[in-house]
Amino acid sequence: MRVGRNTKSRAIAYAVVLHLLVLLVLVSSTGMESNPSPSLAPTVPIIKAHAVAQTDLDKQVKRRQDAVAKNRREAEKKAAEAEKTRRDEEKKKLAALHEARARREAKEKQRIAAQKAEERLAERKRMAAREQRIAKEKRHAEENRRKLEEKAARKAAEKSAEALRLALAGEEEERAATRQQRADDAEIARYVDAVRTRVAGAFIYPDFQEGLICTLVVRMIPGGEVVEARVIQSSGNAAFDRQAENAVRKASPLPVPSDPRLFKRMREIKFVFDPEQ
Repeated sequence: MRVGRNTKSRAIAYAVVLHLLVLLVLVSSTGMESNPSPSLAPTVPIIKAHAVAQTDLDKQVKRRQDAVAKNRREAEKKAAEAEKTRRDEEKKKLAALHEARARREAKEKQRIAAQKAEERLAERKRMAAREQRIAKEKRHAEENRRKLEEKAARKAAEKSAEALRLALAGEEEERAATRQQRADDAEIARYVDAVRTRVAGAFIYPDFQEGLICTLVVRMIPGGEVVEARVIQSSGNAAFDRQAENAVRKASPLPVPSDPRLFKRMREIKFVFDPEQ
């Protein structure tokens, strides 16, 4: 802008100088006409010479005016060219400014786009990391849940198996106990029969009526020694009952099992005594 103003000022100065030159020429011409040099020449030649001089002067003025006009046109042309140059330079400067601003804006847009791209990338990475963390936590939770379920299932299975085992063992024990009870009952019954036979062998048959029976209770110590024998259900004949008790004592020691467990059940026995059996 400053260069344009300087060029315009120079053009105006050129025009002013040209106008001053033209004015100076006109003043000089007027002075020459108003102050003619005195001459001793005759009147006619002076007039003729004056006419010739005036013509030359007009031509000279014309030439000078033309020169001034030419110079003015050239100055105006130069001024126009200078103005055009200034405008062109101004346009170039504006274009350069626009281009620089466009470059800056483009660069800023690129920077913003790159920054946004980096932010999007960082956000994607953050979201991916978050998703991975959530997935990992979910896997851990699922694994823990699965382990807990497996542990609970194992415990339940073990409990069921233990319950089944205990049930089976209980059933087996019960069956074994039942079998043992039956075996014990059979064994004790065999010994009771042996006791009954032994007592019957020791019984003396007086003149009793036939068909008398009584129920005896016999208590023994290990080895079969009788410590007590008494009738708990009478035959109706006191002599028969006394004879039955005596037969028990005479038959002592009675046959008993050697197994303490079985003898414990035979320590006190009760049986129906029928000497005729």
